Amino acid sequence: MLGATVTSQAQEDWTKLTEVFDQVYSLATDLSEQTEKVTAAGNVISIITGKGTVSVQKKLDKSKPKHLNHYQYFLLTTTGKNIPLDKMNAERVVETFQAKLLELKTTLAENQDADVSKILDSLFN
Repeated sequence: MLGATVTSQAQEDWTKLTEVFDQVYSLATDLSEQTEKVTAAGNVISIITGKGTVSVQKKLDKSKPKHLNHYQYFLLTTTGKNIPLDKMNAERVVETFQAKLLELKTTLAENQDADVSKILDSLFN
């Protein structure tokens, strides 16, 4: 019985990561409409930096029974690195992407606010 509990908890932890990834993917999709620095397509989230593109990919794990919907995560780079991520690293990568995308969202909103203020101010001067 203990083994079943551990397996169940492990699946639940991966399920939470999948949910967070899906939220970050949605955020990336929204941001991709506002900037070319972010793309989201085919379960891959990419951020374009001055040093190249860094991506995180969620892929269905075909080695597990299909009904489990277990995913594997990979960190991809412009230089061709394709690094499989264990659970801890996958969480770190997804959380880092989330933090950077939220920061970008705030920056874009502030820039848009500044642009709107500048345009409105120019109307009255």
